[in-house]
Amino acid sequence: MFMKKTIYILFFAFVFVSCKSSKKVITSKSPSNAHTTKITFPKKNSIEKGNNTESRVSNSAVETNKIVSKALSFKGTKYKYGGTTKKGMDCSGLMYVSFKSRNIVLPRTSIGQSKKGIHIPKSKAQKGDLVFFKTGGKRTINHVGLIVSIDSRDIKFVHSSSSRGVMISSLREGYWSSAFVQIRRVSAINTIEESNTNTVTEESTIDRNYIVKKGDTLYAIAKKYVGVSVSDIIGYNKLNSTSLTPGMVLRIPK
Repeated sequence: MFMKKTIYILFFAFVFVSCKSSKKVITSKSPSNAHTTKITFPKKNSIEKGNNTESRVSNSAVETNKIVSKALSFKGTKYKYGGTTKKGMDCSGLMYVSFKSRNIVLPRTSIGQSKKGIHIPKSKAQKGDLVFFKTGGKRTINHVGLIVSIDSRDIKFVHSSSSRGVMISSLREGYWSSAFVQIRRVSAINTIEESNTNTVTEESTIDRNYIVKKGDTLYAIAKKYVGVSVSDIIGYNKLNSTSLTPGMVLRIPK
């Protein structure tokens, strides 16, 4: 009887071990699976970055076209020094109003505008760039236009001429070709107003220029900068009074 029990125990142990090894064989990877191609999907972040870049380029082109269209809408407007409406406007006034329509605030003078954005070689000029001149034998920039079209041989720009008002001219024309100084590209990215921050430190300052907004005072502006006083701003900008005009550009001493 004891022998029979022993035989039965050995028999069931053998069957149990056989079942375990059988499971291992069934669940092992087949040779065909070893050559399966692994598909790698782009990371979500990289896709989003690509889309953001394309979106920014597309938006920039749309904004440029709107700025140019705004400037062209004043075509035929007579020249008026200091003017910014269809009743009359000067060259920098035309640029100021056109860019302001897309929430880009430029200085109110051509010399001030010539210091914004980035310098662009004539060969790399694009629609929407600003083109600057020294006219009438002046030693400093005193005229500005907005490029509206470019081909392989010519650059056309809209501007407010003192003799004919808002019109389109060509950079190939002798007068404008000889008076040409530089081309600059201005966008919302490189004209971020420092006034958007409550306190401007040496490290966070971009170009040390401040565009005056409605309601600004010299005292309030000075408080935005570390170590700068009202008298510093007055002296650095050679101001004759403490009154400020919206759109005025103040240079902030370091």
